[in-house]
Amino acid sequence: MTPPRTFPRYVFSGHAIGAAGHIRRIGTNTGLNHLIPAQAASVLPPTGGLAQGASNRYRFPITDPRPMTLFSVDKASSSAVGRCLDNEQYETEVQVDIENMEWVEKLRIGLVRLHMLSKYKMGDAEPTLSTNGSKLEGVMLGNVEAKIELDDTPLPACAAQPQLATHYRNQDAGYRQQYAWRYATPAGAPEISQHGVYYRCSIVKHIELVGPESEKAGMVVDGYSIKWPGFGKIVLGEIHVKGNDRQITMVRLAMGSDAGGSGSGGSGQSNGAVSGG
Repeated sequence: MTPPRTFPRYVFSGHAIGAAGHIRRIGTNTGLNHLIPAQAASVLPPTGGLAQGASNRYRFPITDPRPMTLFSVDKASSSAVGRCLDNEQYETEVQVDIENMEWVEKLRIGLVRLHMLSKYKMGDAEPTLSTNGSKLEGVMLGNVEAKIELDDTPLPACAAQPQLATHYRNQDAGYRQQYAWRYATPAGAPEISQHGVYYRCSIVKHIELVGPESEKAGMVVDGYSIKWPGFGKIVLGEIHVKGNDRQITMVRLAMGSDAGGSGSGGSGQSNGAVSGG
């Protein structure tokens, strides 16, 4: 029996999430399981279309082991869009906007925005990627402001692993010496480093801490991360690329001091692919 003839079709894949978290320890109280529900989550169906999410004035208060608000956000919205143009070009667009987000009554962030648009034309080897801009403003570690300078230049090269490797390789020696940290690569290395199955990079170009010297004591800017005693590690504008899959998280938290757990704010992913029929 002759198998039925199949025709190529595009399978969409993309999501955008405002914020989510998991707190497992507060002070000396361990074994906790505070799951902060994903706020403003949008997941794209394989057939494309539009997914949207929104969250307004959300709070996650607890009373044990002490009264506190683990997480709050005034406003968050997200969208994931999959479009087919003339049956040959396919677009996946994800976006997140967040206003006034706070974690464990310590870290406050006034504004987060991410945008990523992937385009694939049937028959091309790889997609292309673009953005209309990202934002990360009003980042307050207590009374210390982290002034974040963003540079979206690496993002369009994150459509696929070979593109990002070529983008880094084509930079001059001075750039690779000064900015290899943005690609999680040793200074001056001629090739981008691989971390497991991923390449990593960041749209963060510079971080400056401004505030009382007494509160800045112990804070360390480490590449595109901030290590904050009494809180943990704050990773900013990080992108993971594997094959044609790219994921960006504007704020990723590895909390490990007054509170222990993980959290994120402003994340998006896309990875469409062609199927047989």
